[in-house]
Amino acid sequence: MVRADPRIERSESAIKRALLARICRGSQFSALTVSGIAGEAEVTRKTFYARFGSLEQVVEDIVEGLFRELAAGIDDDLLELPFSDNSLALAFFRAYETHRDTLAPLLQRCPAALFIEPMTRVSSELLDRVLAVNGLPPIDDAERAYLLGTTASVTHGVLSVWVDRDYAESPEQVAGFIDLLLADGVNKVLTAGMHRRRTSCS
Repeated sequence: MVRADPRIERSESAIKRALLARICRGSQFSALTVSGIAGEAEVTRKTFYARFGSLEQVVEDIVEGLFRELAAGIDDDLLELPFSDNSLALAFFRAYETHRDTLAPLLQRCPAALFIEPMTRVSSELLDRVLAVNGLPPIDDAERAYLLGTTASVTHGVLSVWVDRDYAESPEQVAGFIDLLLADGVNKVLTAGMHRRRTSCS
């Protein structure tokens, strides 16, 4: 296994911390500049561009890392079909609470696309886990794209409203609401794969 260069890791971490610090102090993403973030991180612009191609990539990297951590904490038994209660969503929203001091300012001050793209990538890996846990064949490309895009967009929307409402609802309430929006459709798409598999085997 190749070990990452600690100098690269330090500069990447410093850039992420600097951007998060600016956002948490109330700066809108649109007001940030590479020069400002590089200066706060005590790296050169050249180093910034060697580590990240843009400020957007910094945010996406932060978001993807956080959501990848949330997904890793979801046990396989919560991925068994059908999704008949809100246990999967509840595990996600409870895990979100542990990172809300970081995620809430990003949700409020960064464009939605910077969340939706990395959330879609993490959701894709989670979907592969669901298929594996349930012994399902891959779903077709169109279904997969629509399922992942819808799930990421709805999740971002629900999280944004929850943050804007200053967490007035409990994780249980929010999980229940997102299940009303998503669970039935997700079950239908994925259980269609079960039906296709039974048909092909008969």
